[in-house]
Amino acid sequence: MRRENFLYRSCYCEENIWHLAREERFHELETVVVIVSGEGRYRRFWFQANAENPDAPVYWDYHVILLVYDKDWWVWDLDTRLGLPVLADIYFHKTFLQQTIDITRTDVILRLISAEEYVGKLSSDRSHMKLPSGEWLAPPPEWPMIIQGKDPNLLDWINIHHAAPGEVLLLADFIRDYLAGTTDS
Repeated sequence: MRRENFLYRSCYCEENIWHLAREERFHELETVVVIVSGEGRYRRFWFQANAENPDAPVYWDYHVILLVYDKDWWVWDLDTRLGLPVLADIYFHKTFLQQTIDITRTDVILRLISAEEYVGKLSSDRSHMKLPSGEWLAPPPEWPMIIQGKDPNLLDWINIHHAAPGEVLLLADFIRDYLAGTTDS
């Protein structure tokens, strides 16, 4: 599959995944939205379409993907070059764990939220994508903003210390709990 088959706007992963998680194809499957963030400002992501060259990582302050269980865990990341979908074991090892990275020392932290709760509660006014001058960091999607409830909550959900929905896990714990016994990379 190709990301062109889905609603997509570069740099708006939270909205891309919100729309993707609503697709009928996932209704009978276990689906979890994963917000990738951590301490500090940026995480390194390998095999991303926005990389300056194929051998370079992209540095995102956060990223949102969809994790789907269908006999194995699969990742739906509309920004990856690894395929759509890709086995979760392959995705996480290639995206975050290049040969020189020790899994116990990585700064990648994940917030896992049921897709149902994510779709039902995410609210973003896109203000995090504006410079102080009011200019956009990246052009916004053509579709309407996702506004649910009285206040935007995306930035709270990205913050690993905020009491937001879901479970917060270190990357090593996620791999142990979700990927142990899955396909080898």
